[in-house]
Amino acid sequence: TVNALPAITGSTPNSRCGTGAVSLGASASSGIVKWYATLNGGTSLGTGTSFTSPSIATTTSYYAEAYDNNCASTSRTAVVATVKAIPGISGTSGGSRCGAGTVSLSATASAGTISWFANASGGTALGTGNAFTTPSISSNTTYYVSTEANGCASSPRTAVAASVTATPTVSSTSPSSSCGAGSKTISATPSSGIIKWYETASGGTVIASGN
Repeated sequence: TVNALPAITGSTPNSRCGTGAVSLGASASSGIVKWYATLNGGTSLGTGTSFTSPSIATTTSYYAEAYDNNCASTSRTAVVATVKAIPGISGTSGGSRCGAGTVSLSATASAGTISWFANASGGTALGTGNAFTTPSISSNTTYYVSTEANGCASSPRTAVAASVTATPTVSSTSPSSSCGAGSKTISATPSSGIIKWYETASGGTVIASGN
């Protein structure tokens, strides 16, 4: 009796982001598919048209062999389990301003394209790139940044703070008058912070501080 040699007729490689298991596939002209870690020899890791690798951290080739009637395919077929590196956010820089308005933020990544979000997860990107200018905000707001390369995104997203400090005001003043030349004592009260005194309506040098 001469039995026909079975053959691997197709294979399905696969990939993943970061360390973990990868699902692979292969089909045979007849019989069953056996999976191996080596091109020749070794012990079968599993049988069937699908095979899930153990957890791997680097790209690894597995080998499919067709087996039927005690006959094996003349050679094993390599099926590649690709592990792609997950990029990361390597640094961020928050921003601040006085009163309502926009704030400039920035971030750097190990690789890929940086995207900015309003939420820690989900949602649509507000912008892309290392620099991001927020919409006008009137209170402290946290934005979130991630980077994506080769279909792999950093996770979780990294928080970047945009701080808004309320603009203080002069809430009251007390002028002074007297007869003839001489010094005068005037005062003012701030909503917060300290009072600075000037001789001009804008610009110039501080001549005194305090109420």
